[in-house]
Amino acid sequence: MNKKIKFILFHGQRQIKSYKLRKFLAKLQGYLLGKIILSGKSNLIPAEIEKVAVSELDKNGFYEIPTRLSDEIIDEIKQATISFKLFDPFNRDLGDFKKSEIAEKTHVANFYRHDLTRCKNIVSIANDPGVLRIVQDYLGCKPTISNINMWWSIAGKESAKDAQLFHRDVDDIKFCKLFIYLTDVAEIGGPHTYVKGSSSTDKLTKIRRYQDSEIIEAFGAENVLHFVKPKGSCFLVDTYGFHKGTLPIENDRLLLQVQYSINPIGIEDYSIKQENQGFQKYINRLILE
Repeated sequence: MNKKIKFILFHGQRQIKSYKLRKFLAKLQGYLLGKIILSGKSNLIPAEIEKVAVSELDKNGFYEIPTRLSDEIIDEIKQATISFKLFDPFNRDLGDFKKSEIAEKTHVANFYRHDLTRCKNIVSIANDPGVLRIVQDYLGCKPTISNINMWWSIAGKESAKDAQLFHRDVDDIKFCKLFIYLTDVAEIGGPHTYVKGSSSTDKLTKIRRYQDSEIIEAFGAENVLHFVKPKGSCFLVDTYGFHKGTLPIENDRLLLQVQYSINPIGIEDYSIKQENQGFQKYINRLILE
């Protein structure tokens, strides 16, 4: 599929506001694509709770994985990526920089996907069989890894901006993301914040940033959940539901994210790929040769 068609399809699905229609179209496309056998033991998710995870994703829009990524793997990821360049996704004019060079105006400093996919631990996590089985059942078809991202959220800024305000992601007709904290995240450390049940409603479907007061009025304060967790904590989230990365007051936050979708994300550039070292080809077709 050429770039122009992908771009048109991407922006077309973003205009579909009805949850029922989005669900129907995802189910139809899932039926046409079909599923694949995903064998192998998971390092993150006990086999007996995989069905529970799918049910929780359907009902609430998220699932907190009960096991954590080990400190050893986290340290290996940090060491493998320490020399990688960073950029501000909301101010690309700043160019590339190291963490020690982050500008005062930068709230979020991202790594490049083509660098992250050089890290075997990260690609292995993205291809964890248990995670893939859950995602396949949730999407209704064989999944595609359509993005791998990792970023620092910088503490001490005066006010929240961009993705630190509530919003829906409208990246594909259906998708979900794996989040892993690579630092401890306290209440003042910028926890991921999610609105329970908001992934399956037609409330507030205009694509924009929303204030906390608007979200609380629409969904109730009791449904606004803050993921205050130690490093290594993992959770699957349908980020079509309302969410934000809360502005950290103290301590920079490092987070790894893997996106799984039915289709490629129309605005992403998949031209740089790394060598495929034995991972399933279809699932990794956008990021590995």
